[in-house]
Amino acid sequence: MKTRDCLTRRALAPELRDLHSWPTVDPSALPEARRTIFLRREQAIRQYLEDRSLTLIESATGIRRAQLYRLLARCTTPHADGRIQGFRALVPHVRTRGYVRTRPTQPTVPGKRGGAAGAMAQLLARHEVLAEFLQRQIHLHKVYFGARGELRGLRATHREFLNRCRELNLTGRHYPFNQDLQGIRSLAAAIRRLVANQTFAHAARASGAQRVQPLRPPPDRMSRPPVTRPFEAVEFDGHKLDIRLRIRMTDPIGLDRDIELERVWLLVVLDVCTRAVLGWHLALATEYNRHDVIRTVQDALQPRRKRTTFSIAGLRYESRAGFISEAVREAEYATWDWLRYDNARSHLAGETLATVCDMIGSHVDAGPYAEPNERPYIERFFGTVGSTLSHRLPGTTGSSAQDVRRALCDPDGKRSLLVSSEELAELLDVSFANYNGTPHDGLGGRSPIEMMQHFAQKPGGLWRTLAERYRQNLMLLQPVHEAIVRGNLRRGVRPYVNLYGVRYSSGVLGEASGRIGKPLRIYFDPEDMRVVTAFLASGEEIGPLRAARPWDQTPHSLRLRQEILRLKRLKEIDYGDLSDPVEAYLKYQRSKSRAKQRRMPHRIAEAARAVEQRDRRDEIPAAPASTGSDNIPAVSLPELGKGQIFR
Repeated sequence: MKTRDCLTRRALAPELRDLHSWPTVDPSALPEARRTIFLRREQAIRQYLEDRSLTLIESATGIRRAQLYRLLARCTTPHADGRIQGFRALVPHVRTRGYVRTRPTQPTVPGKRGGAAGAMAQLLARHEVLAEFLQRQIHLHKVYFGARGELRGLRATHREFLNRCRELNLTGRHYPFNQDLQGIRSLAAAIRRLVANQTFAHAARASGAQRVQPLRPPPDRMSRPPVTRPFEAVEFDGHKLDIRLRIRMTDPIGLDRDIELERVWLLVVLDVCTRAVLGWHLALATEYNRHDVIRTVQDALQPRRKRTTFSIAGLRYESRAGFISEAVREAEYATWDWLRYDNARSHLAGETLATVCDMIGSHVDAGPYAEPNERPYIERFFGTVGSTLSHRLPGTTGSSAQDVRRALCDPDGKRSLLVSSEELAELLDVSFANYNGTPHDGLGGRSPIEMMQHFAQKPGGLWRTLAERYRQNLMLLQPVHEAIVRGNLRRGVRPYVNLYGVRYSSGVLGEASGRIGKPLRIYFDPEDMRVVTAFLASGEEIGPLRAARPWDQTPHSLRLRQEILRLKRLKEIDYGDLSDPVEAYLKYQRSKSRAKQRRMPHRIAEAARAVEQRDRRDEIPAAPASTGSDNIPAVSLPELGKGQIFR
């Protein structure tokens, strides 16, 4: 028989009959009098569920039949932690249900306190729209906890709460209008209860937490197998460097002016087994995109050598510093089995990593977004970069707005003290080389280079490497862009393709009149859009295509071209076929005020650097060799397959 407050063992659910799964109590924590009562109740419940007779239970424990049924019902009621009460309900004077008010709340009497216990809970239970209103206020962060635990935004929420009560036709005879303070203290307590009843993540965000530590996975959850060899798994992630960069440009009257960049991204590929830095890329942009991700992978695949000269006086490598591909020649063009990354939007943009992983024969392990515990090695590496480099540079922004290093390293308006982009590239090069040669506690006192050399000397230590054909065509890692060949025989317009607002053609394509109207597969370097490489739909190479004038003069990125074309559509900038769009853009930015220049500092810096490089050496970047004829393929994509060889 099962009633409202009673429960028998026959009506008990089968999954609740296992007492080992019930929450328990530490009896030694209870006072002597309560401990004695609790132990008798526990003994009675255990014997009852072991099918002992009620007479024997009563004689042994003194617990009567009716009381035993009520105790069993209390044990099966839900607890606030999501489990049943279990043996916790047997502790004397412990409530298993909250207080529920039934009587109407009387108006406040002068000189008399109390009499309104449970009135707010009663009001929220009767009118669900009020409870939903409070939940929405918490979710929208209109009422939240301050640094000392105080409620912020309570008075505004209370005013809106009273307006909602008036819409429900509550008058001065009803609660909360019949109280002196109109229930503001009870409302604060109700908000605190609502936050406490939420999950920890919601409660932490309501308290102002920017990041919430994820839950520890359950013991039965399958964890990743341990990594036992180099290139078995690598981790990839992006990190915003806490620094301010400068770029120097010349204004119209010939004076030098420094432009400040406050957002720089560092993208890194790190080997899990040896902790070695395999490759990195600096993205001078407010946010990095899919092209930056693939550039980082390309850099991790290519061999790297030490610099021979530096612009910073006194900068040099340590004696044991080096890069993996330089210290261990077997690691040149080595590929990995698993690539671990988070679910940030730029990582998952379309075919960003699909083409890369298909080419190098790698699997992807997409972890949850913004959870550093899923990629501990690279997150710890970024912490090392901050403590050893970025937080020690002039103009560092520190780890937060309250970081004291932000004020101590402030150049106080002297932008010439800030690090330039070229100096930062040199500092990162030396820092990562030194990191590869520094002993690690996690590697048993060995450095990443020593660990890599150790595995290279072991018998049978083979690593997959990129095929020879791919090594000269790493641009194929970039997403393919399909374009239709345009042209007109009757009007004498030679075949060309249109790519991001610019025409591209070559001597080979210009003679291929039979290709008009047919698709081509275009690969390009997003950091230098002057030359792209084209393939037929069948995979046969057409060769390099050069941008039409005037876009073939100065190196420019896809980001910079899109910004220039945007300004041209707005008629804020103009250039002809004989003028350089990058130089025209830089001249336009020089004429603007400093306040307006801060909107696009990254593109201004890129344009100034590109013009400077063009003045030093005016040459078109080398592209893959063309066959000179579009009926003899130089590289056939179907023949390449996955492109994996063993060394």
